Amino acid sequence: MPQLKRGDRTHQKTLATAATTVALSLASLSMSSSEALASGFSSSRFGGEHGHPTTSNATAIYFNPAGITQSEGIHIYLDGTVAFRSATYEHRPGGNDIDEPGDAQGANVGEATLFNVVAAPMLGVTGKFGDFAVGVGFYVPFGGISVWDKNEAFEGNTTYPGPEDGIQRWYTIEGTLRSDYITMAAAYHIEPARLSLGVSGNLVLSTIDTIRARTSDGSNDIKSEGRSYLDVTGVSASFGVGALFEAIPKALWIGASYQSRPNVSGGMTLEGTLTNKFGRGEATEGDAKMTQDLPDIIRLGARYRVMDSLELRLFGDISRWSAFKDQCISAPENECEINDDGSEVTPGTVTQNIPRRWDDAFSVRGGVSYFPKPSVEIFSGLGYDGSPVPDRTLDPGLEDFHDVMVALGGRVQVVEKLHVALSYTHIFYIQRDTTGKSELSEFAAPSTVPDAGGIYNQTIGFINANVEVAF
Repeated sequence: MPQLKRGDRTHQKTLATAATTVALSLASLSMSSSEALASGFSSSRFGGEHGHPTTSNATAIYFNPAGITQSEGIHIYLDGTVAFRSATYEHRPGGNDIDEPGDAQGANVGEATLFNVVAAPMLGVTGKFGDFAVGVGFYVPFGGISVWDKNEAFEGNTTYPGPEDGIQRWYTIEGTLRSDYITMAAAYHIEPARLSLGVSGNLVLSTIDTIRARTSDGSNDIKSEGRSYLDVTGVSASFGVGALFEAIPKALWIGASYQSRPNVSGGMTLEGTLTNKFGRGEATEGDAKMTQDLPDIIRLGARYRVMDSLELRLFGDISRWSAFKDQCISAPENECEINDDGSEVTPGTVTQNIPRRWDDAFSVRGGVSYFPKPSVEIFSGLGYDGSPVPDRTLDPGLEDFHDVMVALGGRVQVVEKLHVALSYTHIFYIQRDTTGKSELSEFAAPSTVPDAGGIYNQTIGFINANVEVAF
């Protein structure tokens, strides 16, 4: 019985008589590292309601590097987000589904469930020296961790052990998809113009570590079901630029910023291993690389201090997820090039491809802060996130829907140079029914995966807390 290792855990899966297998899951998660807290699998909600393109705290290192000029002296900012995600996926027969055997009803049809709790940190340090400011930060703007519940109806089933991992197993069983950013930023304030300009450079450390069910022909035939385990990492670079204009002294700030794609327009390459076991065959492990691309992001916002006790905020972004076309796996020496229909440009060079074909998406948020006294702030927010995932390629591995979010929290000055903040945000996702709309089973090999049409639901709540110390 082969053992497939993911992270620090050992996965022992028995499929058919030969035991379970592995196969290429790439993609996997939906929120991971803070779940899908914005469009796509963006998890950039550090700072809570104070993470935006006109902010003055250390989250400006990412949201708008020009903002680091707004904090005098040296500031240390420690932020943590804990998210609670509940999701369901109900699949009905469709597409090119293979009929379930009479003694395995419910293997591929029914409802899968998930409840995960995940956390993500953010650390930033900024310093201002005259009109010049610098900053450094670590944070996780993309990704997360996802583990789906078991299908208890197949627990201990020796004839069909695979379905125990849930009906969503053809897209993900569990895994991690994450991009960590280490950023250095610099900004300069031009006093006569009340204008700040900033620039940042990012080192992007990406990981995909995921396991899923798979067959050699990309179908959902449980008689030949196996497993695929992908474990790859990669390093890339990107940059950000931003501007912040104080339109009305000490009252109105307007900010704009741009974050480039990792490697700008060159795409990302992650390398590691892919382990596959199909049917009764032996498990095989080999070197592999995966290529994908993440979006560039344009942000715009305004912050207006109506009076000493009241502040209003409005901000939004456009994430160009149309860059996320495919997640392609090949041997390290081969090029991963895919035609529109999912076939290889050069036959025999691609091991597996998962078509994404996402669209651009936008988000918009409004917020208000009330200061009953200078040392106490009560804030709230309301927003909307668009989904970039079309019906034809939506699957449980990377879920995202249109959503509405509400937030409430507070920030208190504990002592002269120490502030703490705590907030809760809930994201209400709009149910999606893609039954009869999925086209995943219609793509040519090596991009064929089972039909993912079905009814999708999810809800996410997250707690954000941060501490800021000034020197």
